[in-house]
Amino acid sequence: MTDKFTRSLVVLEREAYDAQKKVDQVRATRESFAQHLELLETIDPKTWNPADLNKELSRALSAVDDARTEFSQQRSRLQAASATDTGEIPLPETSSGMSGLPGSNSFGYWMRIGLAFTLPLIIFGVIALLIFFWMAAKG
Repeated sequence: MTDKFTRSLVVLEREAYDAQKKVDQVRATRESFAQHLELLETIDPKTWNPADLNKELSRALSAVDDARTEFSQQRSRLQAASATDTGEIPLPETSSGMSGLPGSNSFGYWMRIGLAFTLPLIIFGVIALLIFFWMAAKG
């Protein structure tokens, strides 16, 4: 029984350490998200000086890009840390509004898109071959 208790204590200590580490990571992520949210909520184009519009727009876009990058990084870290956990609600995907860029979708997605674009050509080619062979057999 002492061996079982000893092993159980070691396992529990390891679990407690992992849980504390995850809590610290979630707390840091929450603080980071709160800071980025506060910064994003302060962006108000109505208050911008028209003479400094380019400068203000660049600053706002930089803040949005920084927030998006931080969100993606933290999301990946949290998912990696909880890869073995189940029943958790995942963070939403980031959407940059540029989902049409190459590399932003899976190979299967692009395979289906390619098939959709070339399917009419394939059908036309098959019909043309059938007509060609039919005409050649007649003549």
